[in-house]
Amino acid sequence: MQKLWLLTILPLFLSFVRDWKYFYPFNDRSYVLAIEESRSKQAEERVCTVRFFRQDSGSQTTLWEQDLAIQYGRETKQTDFNGDGFSDFLILKGTAARGSNELYYLFLADPKAKTLTRVKGFEDLPNASYNPKYQVVITYSFAGKNYYSIYRINKANQLIQVGNSFEDSFNSDENVLDTKIAAALRKHHTGKKKPL
Repeated sequence: MQKLWLLTILPLFLSFVRDWKYFYPFNDRSYVLAIEESRSKQAEERVCTVRFFRQDSGSQTTLWEQDLAIQYGRETKQTDFNGDGFSDFLILKGTAARGSNELYYLFLADPKAKTLTRVKGFEDLPNASYNPKYQVVITYSFAGKNYYSIYRINKANQLIQVGNSFEDSFNSDENVLDTKIAAALRKHHTGKKKPL
């Protein structure tokens, strides 16, 4: 009887226990990005609650909270994606093409305003990296054929594709890629962004 009681109560207890992982996007530890352990919401979809809050003298103020589909784990990295010299925050959404294409949610960090702002749609860009020379986001998609795409993040933190995607028929030669990026920017009159 005691085992039956335990089997009934344990799942209920575990549903109330939340396992959070905490990150401090700024030098100031009073601003916290917390990611909850993923849980199944629907058939095979795993969801994590991501919460950004400020803690001060034992109290917390939630600045925003979102549920994000995350394939597994709570892997993160920080790198500058808008050329302002500050590391932005990325949360791994998952992988595609048998693990070859990594997809991340991007939150732009503003240490002066103490904000993290999500760039919607970034999580659909495979293997994204930032090119500081041209101030663009470059993606590389592994598929039957491999493709590059170029994007800009505008002042409203939206992604704007620059030109069309193009096939990697040049074995990722940096000089050829550089020429193709420059040509796409000239063609679409976007040039280099002015410094922030």
